[in-house]
Amino acid sequence: MINKKNIPNDSGDIQQIKNTLQRCISFKGTLARFHFWECMIIGYLFYSFFSLTEIPHFNIIGWFCYFYIALSSYQKRCRDLNIKGTWLVIGVSVFFITTGIIVSPDITKTDFLFLIFKIIFLIYLGIYLYAQFMPGKKEKNVNLICPLLKYPNVYFASCVVLYFMAYFVVKSYNN
Repeated sequence: MINKKNIPNDSGDIQQIKNTLQRCISFKGTLARFHFWECMIIGYLFYSFFSLTEIPHFNIIGWFCYFYIALSSYQKRCRDLNIKGTWLVIGVSVFFITTGIIVSPDITKTDFLFLIFKIIFLIYLGIYLYAQFMPGKKEKNVNLICPLLKYPNVYFASCVVLYFMAYFVVKSYNN
């Protein structure tokens, strides 16, 4: 005789995964510190998964997924902190664009490029630590929005265009 209480509810697990992914890619609402960390890990898992494929330059698609999730997470975390977070969004965007260029195998890594990346990385590290460890405010303003992310998909598409422009400029400079 089978004990039905021990059989996992697959539809409930799938629904929970769907809700977590929805929380990570949605620009609505707020994120507490734990959920912020959770979304950043999920974004990195997307990048890691796409990086494992044999398809050339497929890792950049994963990187853009990670970037999109990060933008969403930082915007919601800023609402939790009751700040617009324009400078945080700019810092995150610059970090993801430059890191995407640095990890590209087509780009020759120069000392100057690494110096710029180190500075941007330190700024991003400060932004990440601030977003991760600052306690949220009791009165959260869910209507607070960074002016850059008023239309998040347009902003994201603009960042993708900036990435490709910067990629080709750096690539032509290195050759």
